Amino acid sequence: MKKMFASLLMVLGLSAAVCAAEVSEIAEKALTQVQSGTITMKGEDGWLYSRNELSHLAAGPLAGGKIVEHSKSTKKDNADPIPGIADFNDQLKEIGVKLIVVPVPPKADAAPFGELKKGDAMAYLKPFYEELRAKGVEVLDLSDVFEKSEKPVYCKQDAHWNPEGIRLAVDELVKLMKLDKGDKKFEVEDQKITIVGDLMLSLDKDAKPSEELTLHTVKGDVFADASPVLLLGDSHTLIFSSGGDMLAEKSGLGENLAAALGMPVERIAVKGSAAAAVRTNLYRKAAKDADWIKGKKFVIWCFSAREFTESTSGWPKVPVLKK
Repeated sequence: MKKMFASLLMVLGLSAAVCAAEVSEIAEKALTQVQSGTITMKGEDGWLYSRNELSHLAAGPLAGGKIVEHSKSTKKDNADPIPGIADFNDQLKEIGVKLIVVPVPPKADAAPFGELKKGDAMAYLKPFYEELRAKGVEVLDLSDVFEKSEKPVYCKQDAHWNPEGIRLAVDELVKLMKLDKGDKKFEVEDQKITIVGDLMLSLDKDAKPSEELTLHTVKGDVFADASPVLLLGDSHTLIFSSGGDMLAEKSGLGENLAAALGMPVERIAVKGSAAAAVRTNLYRKAAKDADWIKGKKFVIWCFSAREFTESTSGWPKVPVLKK
């Protein structure tokens, strides 16, 4: 049957892509290649991939409610992301705030391994995004622009996007938001650093920094509670920003978005899953000051796309304001 399907794709001129049904099989095979006692699978040319992302890709189709079958949520009532995300969107819309959901595409999409080609790793996510959009949710799908990039958009040794991926994400957000540029001018300075990523450290805790990156470092106070733009997210909003295991400071998504907008932004972020925790933190802050959240124009919710299936907290409905 799969051979017949592949032949049909060739007739239709789609032979360059792996059949959607095969993506999960390739990911399942890759999972068996994750190094024992680590979170890392070795690809070619020094590229490393995370076990959680491979698990997400191995899950298979997500649309049509199938995501519930694959979710790692400990509570099945929270397994389907759509009700919780749509409810969050509706609540924000009621108070005049625009939500933009920014799922960071799987690393394997723009930096494929094995039999995968660019674009294959989005086979299950794109139909799922259409279901979210049908509920009125603005989903910024970065996969197309990432796939077209002539430069790598992910770290080779780390599970996160690199400064080029951040730059492209900022460009797309600015175009989508259409905000008048603010009058705050931030100085942006490029600087080279050498990192050892989390996936490499999982393979070798004594590994020395060897991956060179060029950061876009922003000087000045880029975060402010009174900003009309609130950035919610997981470690993709902290990488190159908060230092320590996030590899650098003042060079992340928030900083570069502030520089592009010409105004500070606000950030609520966690290092773990951003499926529920950041919304809970937003609610706690809004409960103390409802005018704070009502003063926002945009909430940008950025997290790894793998969390749609891999989040153990799931996607519960979380209030924005006290009833």
